[in-house]
Amino acid sequence: MAAEGEELVYCLNCSHRFPYNTRFCPACGTLNLLFVKHKDRVTAGLLAVMFGWLGFHKFYLKQYWQGIVYLVFFWTIVPGVLGLFEGIRFLTMSDEQFWMNH
Repeated sequence: MAAEGEELVYCLNCSHRFPYNTRFCPACGTLNLLFVKHKDRVTAGLLAVMFGWLGFHKFYLKQYWQGIVYLVFFWTIVPGVLGLFEGIRFLTMSDEQFWMNH
């Protein structure tokens, strides 16, 4: 059980309350997203908008094969357009949506 004054969070799966520094929900075993270190949505979005044609955002998100494809085809307009759209999408989504997908 939680100590006096300890911050509690709700499980996204079962709504069980548990201490925020717990890695998994004790009731259902769901990963606590607040405990996990995530990539920054704004950084990924800005990398995609500015350097999307080179695939920098893909390497930042550890999607190496996709980053290599962007590098191979950087001389075409396709990676630049895709990077721009991905950057706008990253910048307009919520942190929770970004964390669930990346």
